[in-house]
Amino acid sequence: MTRTIPLIAALAFLAGCQSPPEPVPEAPVADPLAATLSGEACPDVGQRAYFFWMEPRSAEPGDNISLFPYWTDMPGAYNDLPAGCLGDLGVYPEGAATFTRQDSGVPVATIAPDVAPGTRVLLQAKYRGQYGLSGPVEVYRTADNPLVGTWRQAEDGCPPDSAVRELVFTAGGEFSVTWTPFETYKDYWGTYVYDAATSAVRLDIQNGNQVPEDVVPEGVVTVGDGTLSFDTLSFGTPGQAQKDCRAPFRK
Repeated sequence: MTRTIPLIAALAFLAGCQSPPEPVPEAPVADPLAATLSGEACPDVGQRAYFFWMEPRSAEPGDNISLFPYWTDMPGAYNDLPAGCLGDLGVYPEGAATFTRQDSGVPVATIAPDVAPGTRVLLQAKYRGQYGLSGPVEVYRTADNPLVGTWRQAEDGCPPDSAVRELVFTAGGEFSVTWTPFETYKDYWGTYVYDAATSAVRLDIQNGNQVPEDVVPEGVVTVGDGTLSFDTLSFGTPGQAQKDCRAPFRK
């Protein structure tokens, strides 16, 4: 008679003595604040002016902003650099934004949802670990100021050559008007005041390359369905036109 019970018991004993399989280590999580490129992939252009953008950007809480580095050695010149070479990402005030990375290595800043409108946030980084650059962001809410953004008039709704091709209202209270955009050129610029309760707008022109004599700087604005229209306010007649355009603006 074959004895099988002791054999089964021995196998069970050996199975109990075996070590459990070692856990497979998880892949390390990449630090979004650190650069993804280095060395020859990051051209060294020396001591230049490095920046994300020249003028403050406007953003709402929760907005995502992709960070692309540029350098310049003369006014109006933008020379791009690899975004993966950006590291040491930071923000002021602390906690006003968080950072992630796209698969391409481009850093993305997300404005924190609790940042109060009117706050100026400064996004910071280093290129090649040695050249600092930054970009200011002015935080606002559309519900408080629906004018913020870049607007334009359709040419087919205007007298010849009179359509404003670029009307910019910033969250920081600045505006600019341009009939023929080219690089950083603007026709005139200044500050504005918007009253959300009455929808009244007042422009204060500070300077310009072309300031029409017939500008009407005050009026009431109507905003809705992606359009912007003014009652009496007029941005004036540019030198190349015979009459100003009163057509609505669209983003």
